[in-house]
Amino acid sequence: MSSNAKAKLMLFDLDGTLYLDGVPYPGAIELIERLRKSDLEYCFVTNNSSIPSVDYCEKLRRIGFPLEPRNVLSSGDAAVLMLRTLGVKDNVYVLGTNRFRGWFEGQGFQQDEKNPDAMLIAFDKELSYAKLTNATRLVLKGVPVYATHPDVVCPPGLPDAGMLLAFFQAARPGVVIQAIAGKPHKWMCRVLEQRFGVRPEEMVMVGDRVGTDLAFACNNGMRSMLVRNGEPMPPLGNYVPSVVVPRINQMLDEFWPRNLGW
Repeated sequence: MSSNAKAKLMLFDLDGTLYLDGVPYPGAIELIERLRKSDLEYCFVTNNSSIPSVDYCEKLRRIGFPLEPRNVLSSGDAAVLMLRTLGVKDNVYVLGTNRFRGWFEGQGFQQDEKNPDAMLIAFDKELSYAKLTNATRLVLKGVPVYATHPDVVCPPGLPDAGMLLAFFQAARPGVVIQAIAGKPHKWMCRVLEQRFGVRPEEMVMVGDRVGTDLAFACNNGMRSMLVRNGEPMPPLGNYVPSVVVPRINQMLDEFWPRNLGW
């Protein structure tokens, strides 16, 4: 989309945009260092809810990116705001990793495996048949289902939360997914508005995926940058980026937001 609003907050997808398999792309760390010295804020946004954002912060620091905890937002953070806003009570069954479940309890929710007020589907790398059975029984009982994010597969081929949503919809045809927190839905945008005090038209989403990153920008009234990093141009459908950046290091010069008039 186009906007005359001055950009104030740069949002970055992670894997495939700033780094690949934990190795930063050339210029990526320098870009974040330049942002730290500029009048632009920045935030890393990820749908991955296998770990809380505080763990992501440490991971990114180890890779070499300079940041503070406020510079990382996960779909788990957005899920907390989503559930609270939609009036979900404290008793929630979280289908997720032990680390994520422990963090979620620290946000004021109680784990209830038998009679929860709601079930939250996250990215569970520790999924077992017992956990899947318990979740299926809750769905069959009619417990409201929410999700941290809609991704079906996490690269390089891991079953993700969206695949579990399809599983439960098959278990109980007609089941309605009450709300989804992560990209491309609105809840991450709501957290960003609160955390940074900016409007969506003052945000710029930088990412490599059409169905999550570009759709997130389009659905929420943001500008967007599609970063290809040497990959072929993907089919865009209805989600047309504001600009296409061949490689992330080009954001240091010709695609620097202020050089674009943003």
